Amino acid sequence: MATPIQPVIPSFYKPKGTTAAATNNKNVNDNHKESVIGTNDDAASCKESAVKIGYWKDDFIQYFVKSPVRRAPLINRGFFTRVETVEALLNQFIQVYTTPSSSSSSSPSCLQLVNLGCGYDTLFFRLKQQQQQQQHEITFFEVDYLQVIQNKLKIINSTKELRHLVDSDWNDPIPSSSSSSSTNQTQTNGLHNVKIDWENNRMISPHYRVSPIDLCNISSFDEIFNSLGINYNIPTIFLSECVIIYITADNGNKVIKWASDHFKESCFVTYEQIKPFDEFGSMMVKNINSKGCPLQSIYQFPDLIAQKNRYLQLGWNRSDALDMVDIYNYFIDKSKIKIIERLEIFDEFEEWYLIQGHYCFTNLRY
Repeated sequence: MATPIQPVIPSFYKPKGTTAAATNNKNVNDNHKESVIGTNDDAASCKESAVKIGYWKDDFIQYFVKSPVRRAPLINRGFFTRVETVEALLNQFIQVYTTPSSSSSSSPSCLQLVNLGCGYDTLFFRLKQQQQQQQHEITFFEVDYLQVIQNKLKIINSTKELRHLVDSDWNDPIPSSSSSSSTNQTQTNGLHNVKIDWENNRMISPHYRVSPIDLCNISSFDEIFNSLGINYNIPTIFLSECVIIYITADNGNKVIKWASDHFKESCFVTYEQIKPFDEFGSMMVKNINSKGCPLQSIYQFPDLIAQKNRYLQLGWNRSDALDMVDIYNYFIDKSKIKIIERLEIFDEFEEWYLIQGHYCFTNLRY
């Protein structure tokens, strides 16, 4: 039997840097938005299930899940692979800019992470707990639909454990506009401060900044990110996990192009569905459509080659993609796989390969 060819393990890449032209576009309809927002609640619930069993450590996802439900081993292992890949890629990004060989002209300790469609993601809190974020001074920018951001801000503001990671001196909740005569409440903590603008649902702290955004309205991007204090001249990593695929290909292209044009040094990590034309893929698309949140660009970018070419055509210098089968087999730390494979009885191998073969990470090369 021939030895299988191991795929090239991706790392990061650099984009070009010019100036993007912003244009207006129509918002997606309200029903579609509500359905997409619902996928955030489901993802948080799935993560909480895997965390409770021990797939990875996350002391904070519990605050974002109202009714915990234990999920099937297939789902738990799939979310482990997704979360572990994001963390591994972020670690690569950090290493590139914190080594003497880095070509960046910026201070290696000043980095940015932009989470597009952040949902209830807890990456900031997990890294802060590990002190990794503080050590490297990564400033997080999280954006999503208004309803998601409203809920996330309320949860953070009302939860001491989360407040103290945003700022160790943030002791008391900041009153909302409904309980105070001022719409802009500022918590001052000596050298640091946390500011929540309840009128616009924005929060700014030294290393964690949050705002609503409509990814279909590219003309609003400059104002929103400028108001959050984004720095276009320092290394920035973009995360998009099952987000861009829910907007039209044209709107998604504008987001990708905006990122490549505006930032001097950056990379873009995307996780989404592929292969809609085979039997399983067709069923997957139909099931997701039935939930009211169709995969609006899956037919334009249906496979790994199309995914890679999309980014190359939108201003990125290098692009790569792997499906989740290869990610699990070749990219994830083998010692971690050995541990998690002992957590639950797992006999869903046929379904595992089918599902993981229809998801991919794209743009992982530096």
